[in-house]
Amino acid sequence: MNLKSLYLTALLLTITLISCSPESNTSTTPENTGEFNFNGVNYPLITAIITEEEATTNSSSKIGINLFNKTSAEITSNNDTNEIDYVYFEFTADTIENTTYNSINRYDISVDGAIVDSEFISGTIFLSDSDPESDVFAQSGSVTVTNFTAYNIVFSFTFTRTDGQIITGSYDGNYLLQNN
Repeated sequence: MNLKSLYLTALLLTITLISCSPESNTSTTPENTGEFNFNGVNYPLITAIITEEEATTNSSSKIGINLFNKTSAEITSNNDTNEIDYVYFEFTADTIENTTYNSINRYDISVDGAIVDSEFISGTIFLSDSDPESDVFAQSGSVTVTNFTAYNIVFSFTFTRTDGQIITGSYDGNYLLQNN
């Protein structure tokens, strides 16, 4: 199991614990809106999970944003789940601010993934930081946060792959916060 799979597995287990709160049992429809576009096709994003690693005294934190096309209840149901579209990127900062982050060193975007036995399996990979020689490696990327509150985040992102194809996306909605 690679490091990303272990990280995602730990994230999913944490979400499972968080999802048992009484607030999750409401019948209101979420107002989250998000999507990403690749090659003329739009892929919806409805769940955001922000992970923050605690900063040491000598270095900044790493902030990761995980986006899914499934609800947090679907992701954490302990059932095998298919057709998962997944976006992940990470930047170094102590806090999320309304600004543009241009140094995105870790990222992954895939569609049609699955969770099998609580382990995430990537589907078709559109973007990955794992091989600088591949077409799916990003030659540039940026994330622009325009609103961040205790309950809501609004941002857009753009990645240009080494083959010149562009992936754009945005998210406006609630998020779950996980501190590592």
